[in-house]
Amino acid sequence: MRRNRLGTWLRWLRATATFVFIAALCLGVAVLVIALIPGSPVTQELPAAALTGLHGVGGVTAGVAVDPSGWIPFTIHDPSLAQRLLDLLTVLPGLVLVAEIARRMANLLRGAQASDPFTADTARALVTVGKLTAFAGLGTWILSQIAQGVLSWTMLTSSVTFRPHQTPLGWLAVGLIFAAFGQILDRGVTMRAELDTVI
Repeated sequence: MRRNRLGTWLRWLRATATFVFIAALCLGVAVLVIALIPGSPVTQELPAAALTGLHGVGGVTAGVAVDPSGWIPFTIHDPSLAQRLLDLLTVLPGLVLVAEIARRMANLLRGAQASDPFTADTARALVTVGKLTAFAGLGTWILSQIAQGVLSWTMLTSSVTFRPHQTPLGWLAVGLIFAAFGQILDRGVTMRAELDTVI
């Protein structure tokens, strides 16, 4: 009964990972095609500190003002190819990374479903996925921030120091969770092997 329940969970997890893989690839292709279409609008948040005239914003009650340290989205209705490619760099690398992580997890779950899931190979694969998520996720975040900074520079008339307003904490946290599960599984495999030798 317990093995059947585990097999059901592995089957559902594998199906979910496969769905995420396909969905991320489809979204990646979609944003790539959109970026190559001339005239496709580009939306980018700009720092409020670099803008003027915000004190005259209407439609708000008395005492409400734009946060000078916040970010306001703007749309370029006729962007150049360079601006569209910069906008693409803020999204596409993350989608590609999500697709790769989902592909590896689907393969890992396929192997676990076909045989014993509690093996040293499964533990090493989880640790590898964890490292990929953390380090490649950090690189993806840095690339997207650089692209956003350059894109913002093309939209502003005044020079301003671009400060990242997002965080790679999500990538690092998920990578840490994968790696921790891998280490725990590896320890469990070692303990089972030691117990088998004693018995």
